[in-house]
Amino acid sequence: MQRRSLARPETLVAAAFAALAVALVVRDQGGYFAPSWGWSTLAFLGLVATWLVASGRTDAGRYDVAFLAALLALTAWVALSIAWSVDRAQSVLELERGLVPLAGCGALLAFARRRGLSTLVPALVAAITAICGYSLSTRLAPAAGAFRPRDPVAGYRLFEPVGYWNGLGVFAVLGILLALGLATDPNGALTSRLLGAAALVPLPVTLFFTFSRGAWVALAFGLLVAVATSPRRLRFTVEAAIFALAPAGAVVLADRAGPLTHENATLAAATHAGHRLAVALLLLAVAAAVVVPLVRRLERRLRVSASVQRRCAFALVAAAVLALGLGLVHGGGPVAQADRAYDSFVDPLPPPPTNDLTTRLVSLNGNGRAQLWSVAVGSLHGRWAIGRGAGSFERTWEQSPKANEVVRDAHGLYVETLSELGAVGLALLVIVLAIPLVAGLRRRAAPLVPAIAAAYGAFLLHLGVDWDWELSGVALTGLFVGCLLLVARRDDAERSVPARLRAAGTAAAVAAAAFAFVGLAGNNALADAQAANRTHRYAKAATAASVARRWMPWSPAPLKALGEARLERGDTAGARASFLAAVSVDPNDWQSWLDLAATVGGDARRRAVERARRLYPTSPEISEFVQRAGVGGGDAAAVAGVNP
Repeated sequence: MQRRSLARPETLVAAAFAALAVALVVRDQGGYFAPSWGWSTLAFLGLVATWLVASGRTDAGRYDVAFLAALLALTAWVALSIAWSVDRAQSVLELERGLVPLAGCGALLAFARRRGLSTLVPALVAAITAICGYSLSTRLAPAAGAFRPRDPVAGYRLFEPVGYWNGLGVFAVLGILLALGLATDPNGALTSRLLGAAALVPLPVTLFFTFSRGAWVALAFGLLVAVATSPRRLRFTVEAAIFALAPAGAVVLADRAGPLTHENATLAAATHAGHRLAVALLLLAVAAAVVVPLVRRLERRLRVSASVQRRCAFALVAAAVLALGLGLVHGGGPVAQADRAYDSFVDPLPPPPTNDLTTRLVSLNGNGRAQLWSVAVGSLHGRWAIGRGAGSFERTWEQSPKANEVVRDAHGLYVETLSELGAVGLALLVIVLAIPLVAGLRRRAAPLVPAIAAAYGAFLLHLGVDWDWELSGVALTGLFVGCLLLVARRDDAERSVPARLRAAGTAAAVAAAAFAFVGLAGNNALADAQAANRTHRYAKAATAASVARRWMPWSPAPLKALGEARLERGDTAGARASFLAAVSVDPNDWQSWLDLAATVGGDARRRAVERARRLYPTSPEISEFVQRAGVGGGDAAAVAGVNP
């Protein structure tokens, strides 16, 4: 029997909130930069406070409470780590970032109702598809000013508006698995199933153009989770195969559109190929939607006995095992293949680049992740319990002899959390992420839950190999999917939050909002100062940096921006004073010491450069400064010979 969405106010509010929160935060460069954390946190906390004051009614259960309590404990541990952090300014920023998922998940769980789950999932799918559709449009209809197939950072990989191709890839994977759940839900409303089927065409193509290997692995893992948790595995597998035909055709067409996958493409060729592919995708989306009524009719007419289902399931498993075995034998056996995969992954040198980006999809090279993880784990001597402080990995990396480029994150949430927050922080993180999974698996027979669990499982896997957590919009989307599992576990009994808890929650929201406002004001002013310096508006930069300094006195960043503005305006003495103040705020910031060296001479310059070199021994920027900026003769030899 078809399940109908209940258009009650709280159901619509929860769906609208989920869709808008995802769309607005993700479109702001994935929520990576600090200014976005303040406004998003303030908006979420405002909604939570409004709910507490106006209603306070919910059908949330003990799993919801446990999840929010664990997330609060993790955020509190991030705050505590400021006390022992080797990079306190960055730890404060991590606390600001950590309020986004805490406030966002709190707001979603406050407004959501179990009876509204069938509305929440389509809302998320619509938001994800809208973002990915915009991203895909930049490839299918490239603008002359933004057409850069040989971008030195991204290459020709699709990344806007998230700002990172792998982040966009896993974001699309979340949408694919949720859309597949909608399309294959036999009790779902027709509109939801049509949305799911149509969304399955552009989402995989968006994923393809990111050329993200980790995201494809996450998708495969998610599909396995969906099959394993589905109570009707045979029906789900058959219908998933049917609905996969149009997406598979779309990906094949995208792969054959050479000007859209080759770095030597011209704008004219890319535009022509993009327009042709856009028409094909539109037709395939219509075809996928047309399949929905046909599948619904088959669902009503076909009945398969339990014994036949078991035999078919056994045959599918046997075929999969046989195919896997033949593949392993063809590759020289499991041991040989495992050795080759390991050697390829840990090789610090990626394979030679080619113009065709599709070749990336068959490479197992980890792009330096093995080195990053080794440095992260190796930094824990004597700090296994508490780590080196939230956000400290960049500084840990700079002090390592393996540092050969600028890296801010360990490209793996679990190992980075161990490095920064120690075993305690990692345990709290695991608890936070495990609670929705446990709740969902206990209600896996409910409609849509297997697909939601699949999307959440894919998200958890991808967290282990990339920095999705630092993209607060992508992280929030993944956690929202986890919150759907919590909502599915609820009963329908509504209750009111006790008055004392509502008062305490409102007070906590106000306090957190005040902290977020301070962060927003400081980060906005700092961003203005840095942007003004880049565009040579040094008077404006100095003014904005002074404002930022008042809002964030714990950070050397405003002082460095102020010093740069003063130095460019010829005020060497003022710049020196700013850089000295920055050094006093954080004496372990190598950039402040190098900036200071540019404003002094003689022995003072040599000592400043030596201090910077101790903090970042392999820095090419310091080496360049030594060669060109006045550390000459014996001073240059002394600096070059410093061995930390």
